[in-house]
Amino acid sequence: MKKGQLLKLSLVASTLMIGLVGCGGGDSGSLPAQEAVSLSFPSNAAVAQPTIENAKRVKEVVAQDQQKTYSINAVTTSGSQNIAVTMEKVALATSNIDLPAYALNETLNQTLECSNSGTMNLNGSGSEKGGASFTVIFNSCDNDGVVLNGRVLTTMSNYNQTFGDYTTITTEYLSDVTASSSEFTAKIYKGTTEIVQISNINGYDSANTLKMELSAISEVNAKKSGQEGAIYYFDFSSSQPKMYQTAGKIYINNLEAYVDYDTSYDMSKTPFVFGNYGLESGEARYIMADGAKVKIVAESGVAKTYVDADGDGTYEKSE
Repeated sequence: MKKGQLLKLSLVASTLMIGLVGCGGGDSGSLPAQEAVSLSFPSNAAVAQPTIENAKRVKEVVAQDQQKTYSINAVTTSGSQNIAVTMEKVALATSNIDLPAYALNETLNQTLECSNSGTMNLNGSGSEKGGASFTVIFNSCDNDGVVLNGRVLTTMSNYNQTFGDYTTITTEYLSDVTASSSEFTAKIYKGTTEIVQISNINGYDSANTLKMELSAISEVNAKKSGQEGAIYYFDFSSSQPKMYQTAGKIYINNLEAYVDYDTSYDMSKTPFVFGNYGLESGEARYIMADGAKVKIVAESGVAKTYVDADGDGTYEKSE
């Protein structure tokens, strides 16, 4: 992956499909103070009650209907939606733009034509030692039928001479970013932030392993979902990519309820494994109200939910 490609990567946010991944590690760098914005989750949100309905909504965010290969998650078109798919739409909409390779020690202020109509403005500068910072402004930018509007800040640091690119990328949504098509209307909320750090690079200048930190709120077809302080690890070293989580809140029910990742469970031993047709296996666990737990188990491409309503280790409820 060469200069300019990480700028595309920064727009991927939480989905991180195989062909778009870069590299990372080390200090993520700081956002310019005048640009910094915060993301606010509802103060009255409550821990989700241990019902099978709530458990299935957690699954929708984590492992529902894995039809899009190598994405974290792809939900059905029923109107239930999550941040991973929302950001995937943004990534796909920008992936066909041939962004100019930014030159080190050079300032850019360039307006690019989108593939169908509209424009994307790229403004920023970079240096090998100081890192790079770019603001991307979408102005009715239509690529392959997805129209984008809004403003995103990308900050890159930890330049790797061998790799020929930065290895830590922070993306912050400076405004609400909307994405619309004939099939959906989506919005990624202002303050959504992602940090990608690559820990290993293979001989083809691609990432073998990376860490992603995510706090995000999205809205699709008037339904909101989100993740707060989520940490994911990805392994692309084999033909079957793997992903596991170690921390974070998953917000469901239009942000009115949430579950916490169960840190007592080591998901790295049962990561979600992706094959040619999507999710193949894996297990994740989350904590619900009053010590209850939900586990999500994927077998043969089908993810199912189980609820331990009293936290005694027996999962009495299942779909």
